[in-house]
Amino acid sequence: MSMEAQLSLRRLEVFCLVVEEGGVTRAAERLMVAQPAVSSQLRALEQWLGAKLFVRASTGLVLTEAGQRAYLWAKEMLARSVRVRRDIRELALGVGGSVVIASSMGVGSYLLPPIMTRLRERRTGAEITVHIAQPEQARHQVEIGEADFAVLSWHDHDLPGAMRLEKLRDEPLVLCTSPDGPLQQRTITVAELAEIPLVGVPRQVAYQQAVDAQLRDLGVSNLNFVIRLGHAEPIKQAVIEHGWAALFPQYCVEGELSANRLRRIDIVDATIHEPIALLYRPDNYFSPLQQAALDAIRAAVAPA
Repeated sequence: MSMEAQLSLRRLEVFCLVVEEGGVTRAAERLMVAQPAVSSQLRALEQWLGAKLFVRASTGLVLTEAGQRAYLWAKEMLARSVRVRRDIRELALGVGGSVVIASSMGVGSYLLPPIMTRLRERRTGAEITVHIAQPEQARHQVEIGEADFAVLSWHDHDLPGAMRLEKLRDEPLVLCTSPDGPLQQRTITVAELAEIPLVGVPRQVAYQQAVDAQLRDLGVSNLNFVIRLGHAEPIKQAVIEHGWAALFPQYCVEGELSANRLRRIDIVDATIHEPIALLYRPDNYFSPLQQAALDAIRAAVAPA
């Protein structure tokens, strides 16, 4: 066995204790071992380093210049070992480590943040990141390992064989308008949707594609979109300020409906929804934190 292989943290701990206690005798008492055992550890460390660490003086052992350097190094090594043990323990418990989630705009802006912030409160030291991306970008991020998994609005995209899609739920869509706007009806049929001014999202967004596909199946293909905006917040503002209407995932507007900033119009003859799915590589190993994130999302998003 090489001399380097014989270096141990225990030897460094003994050395630091001798320095801090001012001698071998008090260090041995602290360790509750015989003095020769402590002296043997010091000699072995000096042999490994190739330098004398102490000289004797009238006041006891005094560090040499090499000993002073070795003491600083030994303290840093011991501190790092504590940090490594802590980090590994946190990884094993799922309280440390990192998780990166790719997500579509609405899901990543409204649905995931409260789930992930609750997880972060329980998992001190965890690094949690939610990236907003289009479904194809999110799929690519998961495929190449930039994201651990994705939670997103999904609409009929082909998947490579290495990917797995897990349906979480169909989120109900709610037709909303301004409480005091020109649209005063409380109910509407799906056919009548084409007769009212709507605010939508860009055509290429998966959420809008899913909505359009469902409406076509219901016999509605030409809606009156007065403007298309890229995020739910400006859509809400446009609806409130101009009296238009928009279809929102329910999770986007619960606060506004409760505060009477938006008013719901019930669609009486159809149910329209946003398909929300989990996307991951089945061969991926999930750390305890990543598995905890998956479990939290499934528990909060999947229907009971």
